[in-house]
Amino acid sequence: MQYITLFEHLLEYSVTYQKRRKTLRIKLLDKNKLEITAPFNYSKADIREIIQSKQKWILTQVEKLTAIENNPVNKSVNHGSSILFLGKPYTLSISYYQSQKPRVIEQENNIFLQLPSATAGIGTMNPEFVLKQWYVESAGKILADKTAAWAAKIGVSPQRICIKEQRTRWGSCSTRGNINYNWRIIMAPPPVIDYLVIHELCHLLVLNHSSQFWQQVANYLPEFKQHRDWLRINGRLLTGIL
Repeated sequence: MQYITLFEHLLEYSVTYQKRRKTLRIKLLDKNKLEITAPFNYSKADIREIIQSKQKWILTQVEKLTAIENNPVNKSVNHGSSILFLGKPYTLSISYYQSQKPRVIEQENNIFLQLPSATAGIGTMNPEFVLKQWYVESAGKILADKTAAWAAKIGVSPQRICIKEQRTRWGSCSTRGNINYNWRIIMAPPPVIDYLVIHELCHLLVLNHSSQFWQQVANYLPEFKQHRDWLRINGRLLTGIL
C-alpha cells in the first residue's frame, strides 16, 4: 500500500497494472482508500502526478461518501429505525401480536412490521427476514409492472424476469433475453428504478455499452445520466441493511 495527501486528507492507495490498459483508472473504495488500475508503462511518479491532478474530483467523492456514512437512513432494522422504500425514508415500527403470520404495512411515513408474539406458538421470527421478504415481494410486483410498461414502449419482449440477491450489480440482461434485477433497487426513487428497467430492456436492442446503446437509453429517458449518477453515488445506502 502507498499513501498520498490531498488537501490535508491522507489517502491509502493500491496499484494494479494491466497489460492492455491504455489509461489510468481511479476508483474510490471508501473515503480513505483508492484503487488504481494503470498501464504497465506508468511509473510510480506518473501515477502520483495523475492522482494529484484529479484531487478536486477525488475529494468531492470523499465528501459524498462521508455524507452517506453520516446519513442515519438504512443503518439498522430496529424499532424506530429509518429505512428506505421507493426513495423515501420511513420510520420502522416493530410490534408483536397474536397471529401465525407476520404482516408488513406501509402507511404514510411509517412501515409497520407486525410479528407473531412468542405466545402465538411458532417461535420468535427474525425482523430482518420478514422485512427482506417484503422488500423482495414488493420489488417483484413493481419491477414486473414497470418492465411490462417500458417493454411495450420500447418494443421488446423479455423472456423472463428474476429478482435476485446481488451485492455488486443492479441488473443484467442475458443473450437469451432474461433480465435479472437486484431487489435492493426497490429502495431507490421511482425514476431511478425506471432508469434501471430501461437500461436492461435496451440491452435487448444493443447487448453492450456502446454509444449506440446509450443513445437508445436516451431516447426513452433523456435525463438518464442524473439517475445513473444517483445510483452510483447512493448505492451504498441501498446496501446498508439486510
